Amino acid sequence: MKKIVCISLLSILGFSAPSFASGSVQQAPTENQAQKMSPEQELAYRAQNKNETIENRADALRQLARFPNQNSLVAVARGLKDPNPVIRESAITGSELYKLSHRWRMISPLLSDPEMSVRLAAGINLMREYRSMTAEQQVQMEPVYKELVDTLTSQNREDTQLQLADIYRWHGEWTKANVIYQKLVKSEPENAEVWLNLSDNFRGQNQDEQALVTLNQGIKQLPKEASLFYSKALTQVRLNQKEDAAKSIQTAATLADNNSYYWYLNGVLQESIDVKLATESFEKAYLISGSPEQLYAVCDIYVRYGNEKTDACLEELAKVAPEYVIKQLKEKRK
Repeated sequence: MKKIVCISLLSILGFSAPSFASGSVQQAPTENQAQKMSPEQELAYRAQNKNETIENRADALRQLARFPNQNSLVAVARGLKDPNPVIRESAITGSELYKLSHRWRMISPLLSDPEMSVRLAAGINLMREYRSMTAEQQVQMEPVYKELVDTLTSQNREDTQLQLADIYRWHGEWTKANVIYQKLVKSEPENAEVWLNLSDNFRGQNQDEQALVTLNQGIKQLPKEASLFYSKALTQVRLNQKEDAAKSIQTAATLADNNSYYWYLNGVLQESIDVKLATESFEKAYLISGSPEQLYAVCDIYVRYGNEKTDACLEELAKVAPEYVIKQLKEKRK
C-alpha cells in the first residue's frame, strides 16, 4: 500500500515519521525495539498488525485518537482503507483530532461506503466541522446531513438524542439543537457531554456569557469533571478573563493529571502570571507525552527566561528537530 502523503501535526518542526511507521510492510519489532516504543507507537503497531484480532486492532485505532501524530496518522490512513468495516469505522474514530483538510481527504471517500455504519460514522466525523467547510464541501455534505437526521429521527431513541442535537448544532440549526439539549440537561444532568455541547451551541451563536453560565451549571452537577473546567477556561479566554481562565485550566489539569494537553495549556495561560508554574506545567506535559511538540515548548520557555537547563534541552530537541528550529530558539536568548 502506498504511503498517504499528508501534512502531520509535526510538520511545523519538520519531523519525519519513524521508520517503524513508514514501511509498507509491518515487521514485528525486536524485543529491544518493543521496549523503546512509546504508548502511541505500540498502538500504531497493534492497529496495523494483521496477526492481531479485529477487536484488538479496532481498539488500538480508537485509542490512537488521543495521539494525533505522524505515527498514528499512518496507522489511521491504512485503517480507513481496510477491507473490514469494523476497522474502517474504528479508524474514523482514530482520526478525530486531525485537521479538517486531512480528514476530508482521508474520510470523504467513506461517505459512500457500502456499510451504513461506516457511512454514518464518516458523516458524523466530518459534519461537526460543516461550518468550516468550503461551499463545495457543504454541498457534498447535504445528502449526508439528511441521511443522518432521517436515520436518528426514525430511530426515536433516547440514547441518540444527543447525537441528533449535535448534528443540528453543527449544521447551524441552533434552535432545534437547543430544544433537545434543554431536555437532556434535565434528564441527564450528570452527563458532562450534554453540558459541554449546550455551551457550544451558545458559543456558535457568539453567546459566550451564556456558554459560561451553562458550564458553571454543569460544574455544580459534576465538580470533578476536568473537561468542563477545560471548556470553561477557553470560554473565559474568549471573554478576556485571563486570570480566571488560568485558574480554570489549572483545575482541569489537576483533575485530569495525566492529560498532557491540559498541562501544556496551563503553561500557556500561566506564563503571564507565574513563569515558574508555567515552566513546570510545560515540563510535566512533556514528561507525560514525550512528544516533540511539547519538548519544543519546554525549550522555548527555557530559552526566553534563561533557564539553566536550556542547553541540555536544546541538545535533546536537536535529535528530532531540524537545525533551523534550534537556530530560531537560540536567537530568542535574552
